[in-house]
Amino acid sequence: QGMACRKLRQALEGVRMKSRLKEGRTWIALALAGAVCWFVYPVMRVGVFLAIDPAGNNSEILLTDDRADDASGLNAVSHKGIIRLTSDLADTEKLLRETLDRARTEKLSVVPFGARHSMGKQALREGALHVDTSGFNHLEMDGELLRAQAGARWSKVIKFLAERGLTVEVMQSNNDFSIGGTLSVNAHGWQPDRPPVASTVEKFRLMLPDGSIRECSRTEETKLFRHALGGYGLFGIILDAWIRPAPNEILRSKHVIMSADQFAEGWKAATEGKARLAYGRLSVAPSTFFQEVMLTTYQPTGEVQPTWKPQERDDWMTKVARATFRASLGSQRGKGFRWFLEKNIGGEASGSHPRSYLLNEPAWVFANADPKKTDLLMEFFVPCKRFAEFAEAARKILESQADDLMNVTIRQVKKDTDTALPYAKQDVFGFVMMFTVERSQKGAASLEGRARRMTEEALKLGGSFYLPYRNYATPGQLMRAYPEFPLFVKEKQAIDPTYLFTNGFFDHYAQALDRPVE
Repeated sequence: QGMACRKLRQALEGVRMKSRLKEGRTWIALALAGAVCWFVYPVMRVGVFLAIDPAGNNSEILLTDDRADDASGLNAVSHKGIIRLTSDLADTEKLLRETLDRARTEKLSVVPFGARHSMGKQALREGALHVDTSGFNHLEMDGELLRAQAGARWSKVIKFLAERGLTVEVMQSNNDFSIGGTLSVNAHGWQPDRPPVASTVEKFRLMLPDGSIRECSRTEETKLFRHALGGYGLFGIILDAWIRPAPNEILRSKHVIMSADQFAEGWKAATEGKARLAYGRLSVAPSTFFQEVMLTTYQPTGEVQPTWKPQERDDWMTKVARATFRASLGSQRGKGFRWFLEKNIGGEASGSHPRSYLLNEPAWVFANADPKKTDLLMEFFVPCKRFAEFAEAARKILESQADDLMNVTIRQVKKDTDTALPYAKQDVFGFVMMFTVERSQKGAASLEGRARRMTEEALKLGGSFYLPYRNYATPGQLMRAYPEFPLFVKEKQAIDPTYLFTNGFFDHYAQALDRPVE
């Protein structure tokens, strides 16, 4: 009887064991199926975007005989004429003087523009004469310096220099913009331990409101040098500039993941010495939102690319990277999938490339192509040691409203000692944020509250915000970020008392002054 009981218990135990194994296999199968579904859905979504979401085109920015807009698609104005320049220097100078005379006679303002990628009417004004510098694009070497006419795009500059074994020393991340536009907003780059682009400019020639031309440098016409660089076209029209290039080294990428708390020290350790290019990317994935950062650096291999070798940006890897990026809009799972790929594979330009290739990326690579939506940028600067504090403050502001947040790139900018309106008053990290919203005033307004709250957090930490984007900051915030602004306007009035050079951006912030712009 005892033997029978033991056998019965063993049999029952066997049945239970089989049941548990079967149940375990079921749970494993369900877990695997869930993992496959989690992975397959975003992959399928990327495939759909790869097929139906072609890259945008800069030619779509509105410019007609009577209307003009910028890249935001939200600032269309009626104008009194588009003055198109050519690369013939004498003809251009003559045409510009005639334009200034006409503006004075007809009591019009004059607004120069290049690629029109600013987003707050910095290159637009209702009822103004607009000067299109695009055709004014001649390049030449003057000794060891590049002499570039203001309308030349960086894509042309990069090719021109690469044919000579050289490349750009400091520039923004995209090649679509004009030289004059970049200098007028004093853009910064992703070159570590470097001040903004003004630091690479040796001199430039500026046409003033009276039609005279001044050569400006750190030793001649120093006030004009300081105010026209980062001056948003308010002091005159930059004609041409002499800029220092750099060797076209072949660089190799490396990336590492760290927490936001570790980033400031991690950046210092990773970029000390030889890093030529570097940027951070904050996670916008739900599980690690603003808590993880990928730091990518590009180190020299010891080789220099002696001549230009065209490398197109429309290769399959770039197209897949774009589709993966755009497919994450409004999809938390898509953002998680994208972050998984970025952490494990790196960016679309991983590996070894000439510096010219890395800099030669057009905005269309990741830009929105849906005519019903628009990409809007905002950028905040904070002292390097306060990085983690701002990241945490921004996380709390954005986490519950992050569907439209596409990307946050981190750039380091060294102290700017060259310009009259410096955004980098000390060494800072810039948080470059890109949102995709409905292409309407309602869509733009949906970001205003968040922008002002983040501006306030940056100001509390001793930082500032960047001026080329939407005019979300209040006049009070502008004055706190740029206490030099009243003196900047006073210097403008000395050069341009009738405000011949004015734009919609300046009109907007005139309310920050005791004397409004008329």
